[in-house]
Amino acid sequence: MTARAITRLPHGLLFGGRAGVSTSYAEAVLRASFDPTSATQILLGTLPIGARVLDVRSWGGATGGTNPTVDVGTVATADGFANELDADGNSGAFAAGTLGTLANTSLTVPTPVYGKVGASAATGGTTTVTIHFIVESV
Repeated sequence: MTARAITRLPHGLLFGGRAGVSTSYAEAVLRASFDPTSATQILLGTLPIGARVLDVRSWGGATGGTNPTVDVGTVATADGFANELDADGNSGAFAAGTLGTLANTSLTVPTPVYGKVGASAATGGTTTVTIHFIVESV
């Protein structure tokens, strides 16, 4: 019998591919809301080892300003996952071409994710984002 490729997600969740052919991945989502006017980075959550960010979506919520944007990333790279993501509308960084340089990179350590105001500030509201990722076996 051929062994199945297994992906082990946090908390014991397993996914397997076809025997000897491939590994299946389940998409996980980190959802967070934050103040889109904050110039200080706000902790949104932590991605696990082996996480690979595929997209960051904004579900809007920012008010005021002209085309307000937010950045989503790490302490070292504030826009590492999404650069100038629309903060007052429903949009995805992948479709908009604004994924950051850390997207589609397998993370080697647990990685805190932060959000903050982008180049065009809102004047109020609360922006909600979802960070879509898979976790690869490491």
